[in-house]
Amino acid sequence: MDKRKLSYEQQIEDLKEKNVKFEMYTEEEARKFLQYNNYYFKLKSYARNYTKYSKVELSNKYINLDFACLVELSTLDMYLRRLIVGLCLDVEHLLKTRLMRDITNNDLEDGYEIVKRYNDIDYSVMAGIKANKDKSATSDLIKNFDENDNIPVWSFIETLSFGHFIELYELYYGVYGGHSYSSYLGSIKFLRNAAAHNSCLLNSMRKPYSIKIKKNKDIMDALAKSNKFSTSYKKKMENPVVHDFVVLLFVYYDILNTPANRNMRDKGMQQVKELFLKTMLRNDNANMFKKNDVLVENYHFICEVIAYLENSRNKPVLKK
Repeated sequence: MDKRKLSYEQQIEDLKEKNVKFEMYTEEEARKFLQYNNYYFKLKSYARNYTKYSKVELSNKYINLDFACLVELSTLDMYLRRLIVGLCLDVEHLLKTRLMRDITNNDLEDGYEIVKRYNDIDYSVMAGIKANKDKSATSDLIKNFDENDNIPVWSFIETLSFGHFIELYELYYGVYGGHSYSSYLGSIKFLRNAAAHNSCLLNSMRKPYSIKIKKNKDIMDALAKSNKFSTSYKKKMENPVVHDFVVLLFVYYDILNTPANRNMRDKGMQQVKELFLKTMLRNDNANMFKKNDVLVENYHFICEVIAYLENSRNKPVLKK
């Protein structure tokens, strides 16, 4: 039977039935929050980070969970998503810049052949671009495409989604070789899409999404070679969100680790530090979440990764 719609009063009662406390947040404040700031289905998903009593008669009741914890997790998640989108946009821009630099310096590639190769493999992307040209922000660019699909790569990449750009990127380096970030881009794409679509991320720290991931070998090797991480990092990297965020941080630091880009990198990393070292510790959050071992341990692990990258002192952090 489908779950029935609940009034705001019933939503509060449902939470109380599950042993969610209203000690740091009054019921009236909670009602207003559910009406104007976040909706019940999304907010209560953060309760996944909390355990329930093992006794049968208490099996549906949470331990040490106050409504204020759900509010704060949902707010921090919003800040995290915004941070991720910004970092991913920087990475995407640098990937395109590097690709265009390699194409410009490659005498074997005229900038048209790689697009032809891409369309020969799967023309549906080009067909979709043309079919939706009047609905695209790049419509003026698309309308100038050669009717015979003789299109330069520097124009083509401006019309591609990030996922389709990754396909083109991997095709180019698969054909011509050279250093690329291909092995990391699946993780970055997943995280970017989740953040851009406003999907919850911090609701899966204790119970990860059911998707299976293949841990990135280069990142795992880098963590293993450093003595900065506790031995439990392997377990933490089994969580898709934690894994992919660590991959994003490594790639962000590495791809912008050139003299021309370090100012941009430092500004981005400052935003990372602001979120994790200041915002996440606001309002006595350390005490609010101190009994939640999973949240605390994952938080400290990410802080260790941030410190590791900051202490790299402009050295490469990924294999070349």
